[in-house]
Amino acid sequence: MTKSKAAVSVLGREIDTLDTPALLIDLDVVDRNLATMRSLVAGRGVPIRTHFKSLKCGGLAQYLAERGSERFMAAKLCEAEVLADAGIRDIVIGNQIIGPRKIRRLTVLAERAHVAVCVDSAANVTELSEAACQARVLLGVLVEVDVGMGRCGVATPQEAARLALRVLDSPGLELLGLQGYDGHNQNVHETKDRRRGCRAALAQLAKFRRALEAARITPRLVTTGGTGTADLSPASEAVNEIQPGSYVLMDCNYRKVAPAFGCSLSILTTVISRRDDSHCVLDGGHKAISKDFGLAVLKDESLGRVVSMSEEHTKVEQPAASLGIGSKVEVLSSHCCGTMNPRRRCYAARRAGGEAEWPIEASGRYD
Repeated sequence: MTKSKAAVSVLGREIDTLDTPALLIDLDVVDRNLATMRSLVAGRGVPIRTHFKSLKCGGLAQYLAERGSERFMAAKLCEAEVLADAGIRDIVIGNQIIGPRKIRRLTVLAERAHVAVCVDSAANVTELSEAACQARVLLGVLVEVDVGMGRCGVATPQEAARLALRVLDSPGLELLGLQGYDGHNQNVHETKDRRRGCRAALAQLAKFRRALEAARITPRLVTTGGTGTADLSPASEAVNEIQPGSYVLMDCNYRKVAPAFGCSLSILTTVISRRDDSHCVLDGGHKAISKDFGLAVLKDESLGRVVSMSEEHTKVEQPAASLGIGSKVEVLSSHCCGTMNPRRRCYAARRAGGEAEWPIEASGRYD
């Protein structure tokens, strides 16, 4: 077996014992990313609510909470349940929870965590209120508003105020404020275009907030933003929380937008075929390494260039001489969320030593 110099030790451990493809998380880089994100909002009085849709892993949530990041956003109810199992007690589900089966799960969850959900319809407010009263729990509620993404959320400030008043009049519900997520701005690579889009979204969000204040409602929480706009969203006086998530792990696409953050997530692969000096093939394809936003890249780009990905293979052109059959190679995906989602476990470690194998409890779940 031929091993590249970069592959002898990864994250402070000998890696030849790991079966591949294996998901690696460098905790030293995670720590630096946490510090970088906090420095972006320092002095602005805007807390960070880390989005769990990127992470999916209860052990990683615990790790962040132990370092002061105790607020979490979940995309789905299943993620909120994983967070509660990990001991997280401040959870917002940035989505609508519809139907008796899911709402029953939500009320059970509310017995062990402070949980809030988003609403954008009066009918949903009614069913949440009835279920909360029946279960004798208090559910937090955010009125979701559309700030340009064109997905969920009420369309006008007047609608937002009416819905907020309805929540206030509904027993079992606690109105927290507004969510206005500008996901359409997060992956805009041109800085000037991203800034323009973010300013427009923040201006719209401010209109929604003013509509609530005109109705004598003071929103305790106005949450927006993500990794791509973390340096911009806190500047608005309308905002008092941001909800980035990808900054913890990062990927080769997002680092073009937010280069201050390092890629803590990589996928360890093995060279399984080599044809002279023209190319070699790795044992992880797009089932293991998301290509949602383009091809993967080698973590050490001097070792070769990824030119194609199929279901179970990644082809590398002009591989370094050190990449013989059996060599271990770290790869960076183009989408950390899509790479974490199908995996059952990950290996977290530091270069100085010490590692942990964490289950990814929300893996492959969409409920």
